[in-house]
Amino acid sequence: RHIRELVVAVPRAPGKMSLEIIKDRVYKNRIRVKEFFADFDKLRCGSVTEAQFCSGLSMAGFNFTAAEFARLVEAFPSMNVDKTVCYKDFCDEVNGIFTKSNLEKLPLEEVDREPSNLIDSLRFSLKPSKPVAGEEAVNALLQFLSNDCKIRRISVKPFFDDACGNQNSPMRANHVTPVQFHQVLKNHVARNLGEKDVNLLIDKFKDKGMVNYVAFAARVDPKEEVYHPYLLATIKFPEEQEQEQMTA
Repeated sequence: RHIRELVVAVPRAPGKMSLEIIKDRVYKNRIRVKEFFADFDKLRCGSVTEAQFCSGLSMAGFNFTAAEFARLVEAFPSMNVDKTVCYKDFCDEVNGIFTKSNLEKLPLEEVDREPSNLIDSLRFSLKPSKPVAGEEAVNALLQFLSNDCKIRRISVKPFFDDACGNQNSPMRANHVTPVQFHQVLKNHVARNLGEKDVNLLIDKFKDKGMVNYVAFAARVDPKEEVYHPYLLATIKFPEEQEQEQMTA
């Protein structure tokens, strides 16, 4: 009963467990989950009631369904009769994505640099786009967008960077959702682009349900000219050329 009073169901990715969602958001946003339970545990016994556990998670920004909260409660039982949830075990499990506990007792223990199950190891690299049906049409479209951006002297990547950094987005490095990709294209890059062309670009740069906007920007953004600091010394301006002709 107490759980249902505290929970407001929100849309979430299907097939993803509640604990995985918590770990993912805690790692990416650096949330200290233990601080949200400390006020409920005045004696620092490491346990809280079910209602307090759900309140702490809600204050941390995790709003699940009643069934999902119930599964989390059952996963971390406490020996305390009055406080049936061991939030200490829960926090240890969640904080395990950063490092292993009790490393002072195991100084030679190997620790992963980052959780491989949550973070894409190639997130900062430029992944090659996959071939799609109508590849010639996609290449022609990319060439058109590239020429248009060159004429208008704009770069598309900063627009997508803003969408990627939005707190309400999945915040996956170098990726945006198809909806965000569509909005940026229509609002900032090519307002007259048809829905069919937008869907072609989404299919071309789609990666695990999201769109790799860095790979798209690499095809569209104007290429920067390479700066040669010693090349300017060999360039002769028109006045210098006329003077050389007069002295010749």
